[in-house]
Amino acid sequence: MKIKQLEYYDRAKGWRLEPVQFSNLNLLVGVSGAGKTKILNAISNLKKVANGESLNGVEWEIILSAKDNKEYRWIGKFKLIEESETSFFYELGNIETEILTESLFINEKLLVRREGDEIKFQGDTLPKLSSFKSVIEIFKNEDIVKPVWEGFQQINYSGEDTAPSRKLRYHAPLSILTSKYPSEKDIIRSGLETQVKLALIYQNVPKLFEEIKERFLQVFPTVEDIKIEPFNSKATEKLFITIREFPFIFIKETGVDDWIDQREISSGMYKTIIDIAELYLSENGSVIIVDEFENSLGINCIDAITEDLISGDRDLQFILTSHHPYIINNIPMEYWKIVSRKGGVVTVKSAKELNLGKSKHQAYLQLINKLETYNEEKEIA
Repeated sequence: MKIKQLEYYDRAKGWRLEPVQFSNLNLLVGVSGAGKTKILNAISNLKKVANGESLNGVEWEIILSAKDNKEYRWIGKFKLIEESETSFFYELGNIETEILTESLFINEKLLVRREGDEIKFQGDTLPKLSSFKSVIEIFKNEDIVKPVWEGFQQINYSGEDTAPSRKLRYHAPLSILTSKYPSEKDIIRSGLETQVKLALIYQNVPKLFEEIKERFLQVFPTVEDIKIEPFNSKATEKLFITIREFPFIFIKETGVDDWIDQREISSGMYKTIIDIAELYLSENGSVIIVDEFENSLGINCIDAITEDLISGDRDLQFILTSHHPYIINNIPMEYWKIVSRKGGVVTVKSAKELNLGKSKHQAYLQLINKLETYNEEKEIA
């Protein structure tokens, strides 16, 4: 899947995103509060809508291409329920809101239209269906809609929590997963979190694991080896098998006799392992979203990961945010998306639209000046 264009309006929270175009690599740049994270959250929210959730007062239009090489345009609008109408449930987040209008086009040919309670699918009026679930969720098993639903499943909001000691999601015991996903293709398509995929590659596809490991060792030359396996200790013997078999990352540093387990690995080192693995183990067509790309990464890590992003060897789309001068200055300016906000309206411009300099250095300096000017205007306002 590739997101080509997005327009989004959250009437409940009072902000609007003007139409923005995306390429394969997108670096959202702007001062704090400009709306960079809001854009990422809007994309994440539309994945939720595609999966049947309702969002109070949200309107959207998104254009995307799916793996069937067709272009889809999806437009919709939820009813707005004022907080005062049902404040208790509003605070709990338990409100379901109706979809007022919705359309899905394939190559600009209308496939589904919803107006109030009436839904027409390929021109035929259907019996009343759920007014809270999107037409993508309702018709996801139809061959003509399935590709766009599958596309939304390929959106991966990466790095939401990449501390080595973070809480890891439960899954089937590793011994079962190793049998269930024997090949590289099976593992990449499994939908499991990156660390579990990495463990399965370690077990079942050692050649690919060596590639990932060697890329990591280039960044951290003091590390001589990596292994992925469960803890083996008396403390874990009585735990459930799912927890007992959870695969943890261990590294071996030059000159150190003992393996260093995941709890002792630095956050930058751990995040780099996961980021590199994600580049190798994401399914073709995935949309990888990363907020504050530089978090927990040292300069050596940023350099390597940025190089891998720019290389474009995989059929992936990246939508990133960053404040870090090194990242901004080392990603070509044709991939910059400069985000600004005036009141509740968020706009995104390219470096070309802002007439930034031809050389990267000159463009970077102009960008910084524009952001500082915007920040001053915002403070005055």
